[in-house]
Amino acid sequence: MRGIVPRKIKGFRDLGPELNRVRWHIINSACKVYRAYGFEHWDTPALEYADCLGKYLPDTDTVAEGVYSFQNPEKEPVLQADGKEVRDKWDHVVMENHFLTMRYDLTAPLARLYAEELWMRHLRGQVQENKVPVFRRYQYGPVFRYEHKLDPGRFREFWQLDFDTVGSDDASVDAEACMVLADAMEALGLKRNDYVVKVNSRKILSGYLAHLGVAGEEAEQDVLRVIDKVEKIGIRGMAEELGKGRMDEQSGAQIPGLGLDETIIIKIVQFLERFSAAGKRQEILENLEPIAELQPVSREGLDELRKIDEILKGVGFAEDRVVFSPTLVRGMGYYTGPVYEVDSTQSFKDEKGRERRVGSICGGGRYDDLVKTLLGLRVPATGASIGVDRLAELLVLTNRFPEASKAPGPVLVVVFDNHLMPEYQKIARELRDKGVDAEVYYGFQRGLKKQLSYADKKNSPIAILLGEDELKKGVVTVRDLRLGAKMSAEIADKEEWKKKAQFEVPREELVKKVTSII
Repeated sequence: MRGIVPRKIKGFRDLGPELNRVRWHIINSACKVYRAYGFEHWDTPALEYADCLGKYLPDTDTVAEGVYSFQNPEKEPVLQADGKEVRDKWDHVVMENHFLTMRYDLTAPLARLYAEELWMRHLRGQVQENKVPVFRRYQYGPVFRYEHKLDPGRFREFWQLDFDTVGSDDASVDAEACMVLADAMEALGLKRNDYVVKVNSRKILSGYLAHLGVAGEEAEQDVLRVIDKVEKIGIRGMAEELGKGRMDEQSGAQIPGLGLDETIIIKIVQFLERFSAAGKRQEILENLEPIAELQPVSREGLDELRKIDEILKGVGFAEDRVVFSPTLVRGMGYYTGPVYEVDSTQSFKDEKGRERRVGSICGGGRYDDLVKTLLGLRVPATGASIGVDRLAELLVLTNRFPEASKAPGPVLVVVFDNHLMPEYQKIARELRDKGVDAEVYYGFQRGLKKQLSYADKKNSPIAILLGEDELKKGVVTVRDLRLGAKMSAEIADKEEWKKKAQFEVPREELVKKVTSII
């Protein structure tokens, strides 16, 4: 045999029906919650102009790093900042092949979508600083990232499920985001104590670092990126990387340090150790009070957390759903205020039988500077993202969605004779018209055993058997596959099994009988 070798691109997957069922269960369940809070469904293209995605990934600023980008084969006009076409000295429109980028998340396209509408309003003189329209949307779909190192469970194409509010700097929106996440987790099958929503504010730690002498946004983000690794490398490894550097235990590579003063490192370690244990929200607010006095920005952060707590208490969201975690720093180089992360408390056994904790499953926060990178206009925004594929795998691993592999398949119409195909199709049509999924068997192996084996793989609840003899008698044989499977473990006598699990019905009563069984 000759031809092209069939193969997938590294980091991309084929998904079977079981995992797809879990994926859509997550999407449908969470979207129902999003709609209940007033979010509307929007979609954006998978491909965008690279310059319209603003800053690329949170940890890189170049087109080539972390994203799939290429030049458009179509030449298009180059535009000035005011939207007008650039012209050369001969008054010809300057054309070029613009860079295009596959979307790497759903937030950057949202910023482009919102900024595009804002730009049109600006041209009509309808936009003023701090008076921008509120926009609330949810979206789901695939995103693409060029991961250089493909660790287990990481892919280059994966689905995200986001909700965002753009145009409000009220911390009430952040409180609502925590409620949406908690409600979504329970809607898709997690129970209380299976998860917890952790909340923090970048402003608190920003002020504290400034008080310690970490000056400037770049220096602050460098420190935050190291602190963000603490769960992976431990307190000691973090302290070493903040200082002189450390050796990576797995690769043996020397990781350069930030060269912070030892006194600053000790203070950071003390902060993390002090707030590492979860406590009551009110207790944590009180313990943060002395830190808030050190810098005005820390005071802003604490005031935001107080408002979030007040709202959560008012609607009955206690610490069994939402906690404050001052050590939560994930994404702080990207977020500008409150941040939140859903942590799963569940565990599972890996392929080697080791108990593994699930950990973080989704998160988000306030990002007030994203639209600013496009228009130079500060637009407040906050939202969160659920990693659908990661969560789907975790639901299966932790057996929180066991029905995923047991979802009922279609009624199978068994085919014995090609001459009866019109009748088989008629039976299937009648069932579908009554809302019953039905499939006619088309395989080349027409033996009953093979077809019933196919029905088992499809998890079909019923098989319809019709041959020449049944047609002449005006009857159809119905085999209840679910009942038959249950009885097989209890009844050894084949004839007794047949009396209950397989029976004839008049042809005109078939649909009524099947719908009553299902």
